[in-house]
Amino acid sequence: MKKIILSLPEELLEKVDDQLKYEEISRSEWIRRALVLALEQTKKDRIRARMKQGYQEMGLLNLELAEEALAADTSDFAIYESILESE
Repeated sequence: MKKIILSLPEELLEKVDDQLKYEEISRSEWIRRALVLALEQTKKDRIRARMKQGYQEMGLLNLELAEEALAADTSDFAIYESILESE
């Protein structure tokens, strides 16, 4: 373990100490756990942002593909109608 010096506003430290009344851990352990949770949340937020971007990019691609398929279907339908009419 490596020791660090941490400066906190008094009000925040009081809130931490109030929380520690209900838990049987040290300030250091409480802060370690809080940091781990913060790092995990940051990682989840980054993943969500990348997923959102991916869905948005794929949404545009899917729209283009759907429009191309609709155009092809419309063209095929017109050919099919002309064949039926000529019979």
